[in-house]
Formats: sequence, C-alpha cells, structure tokens
Amino acid sequence: MTPFKKTVLSVLILTLMVIPVFPADSYPLIRSLTRSDLLFQQLSGDIRQYYVSSENGSPVPPLIIFRYILKKDDTLFSVAARLNISIETIVTLNRFTSPNDAVEGKEILLPNMPGLFVNENPDTDLEYIIASWRRMGKNSEKVTVRTDETVKFFFLPGETFHTVERSFFFGLMFRFPLPKGVITSRFGPRLQPFTGKEEFHRGIDIAAPEGTGIMASRGGIVAEIGKNDICGNFILIDHESGYETKYCHLKNILVSLHQKVRSGIIIGEVGMTGMATGPHLHFEIRERGKNRDPLLMIQGK
Repeated sequence: MTPFKKTVLSVLILTLMVIPVFPADSYPLIRSLTRSDLLFQQLSGDIRQYYVSSENGSPVPPLIIFRYILKKDDTLFSVAARLNISIETIVTLNRFTSPNDAVEGKEILLPNMPGLFVNENPDTDLEYIIASWRRMGKNSEKVTVRTDETVKFFFLPGETFHTVERSFFFGLMFRFPLPKGVITSRFGPRLQPFTGKEEFHRGIDIAAPEGTGIMASRGGIVAEIGKNDICGNFILIDHESGYETKYCHLKNILVSLHQKVRSGIIIGEVGMTGMATGPHLHFEIRERGKNRDPLLMIQGK
C-alpha cells in the first residue's frame, strides 16, 4: 500500500470513531464490493481482523459504519457472503422486516464486524422479538446511528439470530390468534357441517367463548374488512413476503381499513356470524394467494 493510501485510511479511521454525531451522508460510501474499492478493502480487512482478534482474545477494531447502494444482482445473501458477515448483522442495522427490503438502488449501512443491533426502542415485530429475550450487559455497546432518523442500538458483537427470529424474518412463523381455544376443524378435506358434503377446508376452526379477543397473528396492514353470508364479519391482513391472514365469523371488528397492526394486537372478537354452528374463529394463512396449513406455520404448534 502506498504512503498516500495509508494516510487516507488512517484519517478515515480517526474520523469514523465519532460517526454517531454526524448525519447519514458522513458514513463513507463504498461504490463496489470489490478489491478495486479502497473502502471495501478497509471494511473487509476489519472484518477479517475481528475474527482473528476474537479467536486469540485480543482487542477488536472499533465499530465503523459504511454505506453501500445495492446493485441489480445484489441480495442479502450475496452481500453478507462477500463481506463474510451474517445476514442478521445487515438486517438489524438497517431495520429490515423481510428479505424483500433489499432492493436495487436502496442505500444500506454496513458495519465492520458481525453482530446484532438491538433497537433500544423496538418498533417492529422482529425488533420486539429480538429485544424480548436478550439482556444488555458488559458484552454490549451503545451505538447511535443517524439516517433519516436517529436510532439508538445496543450492539452485540458476534451474536446471531435464534431459530425463532430467523424463521420470523423469512416469513415462516406466525402466532396463535387466540389466547386459548380448541381446534375443532383442521386444514384439508372435511365434511361441510351444513351440507354434509366433502370440501377442502382452507384454514382451521378454533372454538372459543363469544367475545374472546382475536389477535393479529403477525404485523401487517388491514387490507380488507367486510361481511358475507359464509365468513360473516371478516378481516384480511396483508403481511410482508407475500403472506396474508384471514379471520372469519367475528362478533365485532376492532380495526379499520388500511390500519397498520402489530403482532398480538386485538383486532376483533370471536363470534358466530355467517355460516357458523357456534362461536369460533376460522383462521387462514395464505402465501402469494395459496392457502397454507396454519398449524405448520404457527410458532409452538
């Protein structure tokens, strides 16, 4: 490396030590994830040094943050692999809620070491899950990141997602929509209770006392509310990654159209409107329009 390049790197490192007080455009911009980019060399070198230091117990480099604009063929997997850091490092620092957030032209932040960025004030379902079972202690570092807003994180070097967090991020997990209830009809072929003819049941039926609060199975946007002769009062919620959930036979609907809801919020009450032989919730999960067995996608089931 030439003396000039060494000087540039030294100045960058000294400057970036105080990055939290500067706006987003103060983070150095990596233009290419190749060795022809001097900043990429610094970033990838720091990451390698982190692993070496962690292995032999020596001090790790100070945390530094860079910017990068996603190219046409970039994915979370390819960027993480190119840098040799975990996907969750990129996900938590950039507050992604699904893999679909990584789109061409989006500017993202990249740190010079792997780990989890735990939001001090969680605002998404994933952030609530991450923060709910982790205690911040001497192994965490407080970090302030400035982009369009100022966000304070606890940084946990080297930590990765738990299985539940990874499944939730990739759209593989939902929560049971009632505090308790008895599953009276499962997903798949069954005899229709009114006609006695065989039909394909597109969801599950959960018996519960009338008026029991129904929870959003996952965060999303209320895409449709209405009433018909079969479902009675119903709610349809649109989620990330092409998923939808549907809730039927409600006594009361407690959300409005286009409302943003978090996982666990009460959206309605169990009833017996429409074609129902008793108070229960008919619950569906759809993936890109195709019905899935909810019991295969609900956490803990």
